[in-house]
Amino acid sequence: MPIGKTMILTPELLQFAGSLVAILALAGLAYALKLGGAPRLASEDDARAAANEAVDGFAAVTLAIDKDGNGAILRDAAGQVLILKPHGNKFAGRLLTANSIAQARGGALIIDSGERRYGSAVLEIDAPQTWAEAINRLEK
Repeated sequence: MPIGKTMILTPELLQFAGSLVAILALAGLAYALKLGGAPRLASEDDARAAANEAVDGFAAVTLAIDKDGNGAILRDAAGQVLILKPHGNKFAGRLLTANSIAQARGGALIIDSGERRYGSAVLEIDAPQTWAEAINRLEK
């Protein structure tokens, strides 16, 4: 643009600039509020709280947390098994049924929930074979 000429701000350019500023402001606000990001389970208390959010009143007696905190598997006194996996910035949980299938491969527990919408999960946990056997014994 030659010196001395002014730039003409068209309505489209103003709308674009306004939209860009609004997007950046919302992104900054989300960052400041620590929204988004992948959830992590740092302790057994975190896993118990997430399980209780998924299934009200679920009281785990045994649990295993993924080594990176990316999920957990929990069992209550009645033998119900609950799986937790990340969903957005929270954890989604499902009670496993006889339709669920699990296998241990190396240090990983691979679980197909048997529910198409929930899908499968892979957890790096201690004693994956023990958990796989417990899941595969579930009754209808």
